[in-house]
Amino acid sequence: MDDGLVAWSPTKGRPRRHSMHAHPTVLLALRGPMGTVDTAVVGCADGSVTVLGLPRLETIARFDIGGGAVRSLCLLKTGTVAFLAGNQQGEVWALVNHTTQRATQLFTIDGPVSSLNITEEAIHVRSGWMHHVRTLEGAAVMDQNTSEGYAQHRYQRLGNVKPSEWLIT
Repeated sequence: MDDGLVAWSPTKGRPRRHSMHAHPTVLLALRGPMGTVDTAVVGCADGSVTVLGLPRLETIARFDIGGGAVRSLCLLKTGTVAFLAGNQQGEVWALVNHTTQRATQLFTIDGPVSSLNITEEAIHVRSGWMHHVRTLEGAAVMDQNTSEGYAQHRYQRLGNVKPSEWLIT
């Protein structure tokens, strides 16, 4: 919600709300082994990521990565508390709860991270029209400007045209 609350309304039981320490910017919900949604991962404007257990909304883990608002989250490893997080500064972080180094910066791209997706062999990062592909260790595989395939159309806005030049049909 716009006031910093995360609300959960289960199908059975009463609704719950949790006040976040900063304004939430992105949410990732995860299904548990029984097929029900049992975990919510919330990225915040202060550069933190909070893992909440559902339905009680208790805090399971919290990571601080800095670098501006967290803009994208992606599950890194199924069955564990392990995620990728991308922020406003273009940094991509690996967040793993059960290691000594809980937050590790993998790489940085030019521009803010719009979306993250992971396959078996690569991390796909979108930043506007740019599509970056990196290995799981962060090495560059490909950088592609996906807007190059579109023709640029020039047009004149109505506000820049004198009334005598309007076409009336």
